[in-house]
Amino acid sequence: MEKNKRSSIFNLPRWLQTLIVLAISSALVFLIAILLGDLRYVSNLYFYVTFTLFIIAIIPIILEILSSGKIASKAVKKGENVSEVLKEKQKVYKQRANLTYVFGFGGIITFLLSIITALMI
Repeated sequence: MEKNKRSSIFNLPRWLQTLIVLAISSALVFLIAILLGDLRYVSNLYFYVTFTLFIIAIIPIILEILSSGKIASKAVKKGENVSEVLKEKQKVYKQRANLTYVFGFGGIITFLLSIITALMI
């Protein structure tokens, strides 16, 4: 029997996920710059997108720290082996780490685009 796999952005390679984030970010930057009536805003808007992407990249790290602490404390209270409980959580950790890499790398690239567009415009 074939399992029906749902297609998801999480199943794509990391570089393609980053490219999608950059494409969406760039489209928003240029759309907002056009709506504001001046393409000289592109550099500043890329800079704001950089901060936004870095904040999004930090959220999974914070959630991971909080949830690991919560799970560990519950396991200790129940007398369970903490390392075994945390191993079960490894799949969620990998997915959150992937989000951190994608949005963090996207933030670095948009920061470079901010500098490049500031020099060009």
